[in-house]
Amino acid sequence: MQRQSRGRRLADRLPREVAYFIAIALGALVLSQVIPDFRAYEWSLWAVYGILALSFTFVWGHAGIFSFGQAAFFGIGAYAYGVAGINLSPTTGETLSALLIGAAVAAAAAGLLGYFIFYGNVGDVYVAIITLAVTLVLLTFMSSTADPKYRVGDAPLGGYNGMAGIPPIMYGSGVALDTAEMLIFCVAAAAGIALSVRILLRRPFGRILAGVRENELRTQLLGYDVRRYKLLAFSLAGAIAGFAGGLYAAWGMFINPSVFSLQQAAMVAIWVLVGGKDSLLGAFAGVAIVQGLSSALGGSGGSWTPIVLGVVLIGVVLLLPKGVVPSIADAVSRVMRRKKPQQVPTTVLEAGQEQRSDIDLEGMLTARTGRVAAQSIRGENLTKRFGGVHALNGVDIDVPDGTVRALIGPNGAGKSTCFNLLVGRYAPTSGRVYLGDDDITKLRSDTRARRGLGIKMQVPSYYHDLSVDENMWLASYAAVPNVKGADEQAARALRWIGMQERAALPASALSHGEHQWLEIGMVVAGSPSVMLLDEPTAGMSRDETHHTVAMINAVSRYSTVVVVEHDMEFLRDLDAPVTMFHQGLVFASGSIEELRQDERVLDTYLGRGVSADVAG
Repeated sequence: MQRQSRGRRLADRLPREVAYFIAIALGALVLSQVIPDFRAYEWSLWAVYGILALSFTFVWGHAGIFSFGQAAFFGIGAYAYGVAGINLSPTTGETLSALLIGAAVAAAAAGLLGYFIFYGNVGDVYVAIITLAVTLVLLTFMSSTADPKYRVGDAPLGGYNGMAGIPPIMYGSGVALDTAEMLIFCVAAAAGIALSVRILLRRPFGRILAGVRENELRTQLLGYDVRRYKLLAFSLAGAIAGFAGGLYAAWGMFINPSVFSLQQAAMVAIWVLVGGKDSLLGAFAGVAIVQGLSSALGGSGGSWTPIVLGVVLIGVVLLLPKGVVPSIADAVSRVMRRKKPQQVPTTVLEAGQEQRSDIDLEGMLTARTGRVAAQSIRGENLTKRFGGVHALNGVDIDVPDGTVRALIGPNGAGKSTCFNLLVGRYAPTSGRVYLGDDDITKLRSDTRARRGLGIKMQVPSYYHDLSVDENMWLASYAAVPNVKGADEQAARALRWIGMQERAALPASALSHGEHQWLEIGMVVAGSPSVMLLDEPTAGMSRDETHHTVAMINAVSRYSTVVVVEHDMEFLRDLDAPVTMFHQGLVFASGSIEELRQDERVLDTYLGRGVSADVAG
């Protein structure tokens, strides 16, 4: 019931947030009438910078993309506004369309750059380097356009001297906003954009972005195309920065290449670091703090201004690493939480045993297709070489639909390489991988997941800073792409693993064994037809291991299961066919009891001492 009401809670919040927007706009209206024009002019600029900082907060703090390109898109939006305004305003008598053109051109530039970055699988560090390089290239190019031949229609680019004659914000019949009206417009625009971003972050798109930020690999293994979400976020952030750039050009009625400078690119990061990289309010607070301090020191600080700002930045990073606004929010939250601690089950193990019997496991595992759809998975002549190392040599493996198969072998035997070839993290040097009758050899991991492959990694892979509930919801939404259906699927999965009373806890607060179960629950919530589990009982106690065996056996009634494990007790309890790898080859196959009787297996892997222990 709690989860089903989430959509209603969002709807209930909207009127309150709209009220906030109206209150901010009215506050700007009142202030504009009582403060001097020079102060209104300055605060208009701060609001513009706040929108620019907000674009960086969105792309970095909420999408996990550190980009120096926001200054570039800011400048592109400014120049696009100038060109459109100079050419169109004499005819249309307004520049609001030019403002939208600036945002659209910046979004297109961000989309083009982002496509090559994200679909080219560029690493995070190189994203920052590439976006900074693009910004500096634009600085160099725009500085070299002083010749009158560099013009777009009636708008000369102006080179380092800049583009002059840019019209201010005008609405109909050439009526321009005065200083007070410009403050109201900028503040209202900032509030409207912040409200829109806040609403977007609460929608499925924003929640998936949080998953991308927290754990890109897990998000991909759930079936989300991470490249697409990062590209959309990058383009939207570019549009916001471009809109801010258009406002900046209208505010100053002039623009020059300094908007593409390294100083401007770095200043955006400083604003966000000071305010808090994951706080929308922090974007504006950071601008107010840094620009307010700069303004205060402007007349008396002289050359000391950069030094003072540097000291402030260092102090914030060291003392308030989350930023000013999140640190204040955390302090208030700690005070408010001084109440009786939340009661949770004594152990998740007990809660899971109590609840599992009445869970519709079949419904969970058929949510994607609406029917039981266990598929076979097989590899034919799989070979993988890393340079001169042959990790896998012509391996054939076939797991029929609706069965369980265990893969074992000593370290370096090739079982993990085989697992990663099935998952799609590695491409085979030769050979094919089939899911059912479909050849999936060349498909990415996220595409395989959407085809029905559920994947649990050797090291538990989950969303560390998100709640248990959010972890499960992201897995559920990948299988059931509507909010209500995902809510119901996640609720069932939480009950199945016994964590319904821990749903609000951060996933990082769980124990190691609970992390294993959480990830297994996420795989099941994704409604897979084939489950690939890499060491699901690593680090577990005996009771936890037996509990995990029961979970896998229950799932195997509706889904094919492949398990990589070392734990002989687990394998004996699982009582499934075993394939043993050695030196990149399939060395032996059969039940665990049959392998225990194989002299070669005893000498190569199990060892006679281990065999005796298992037998006892």
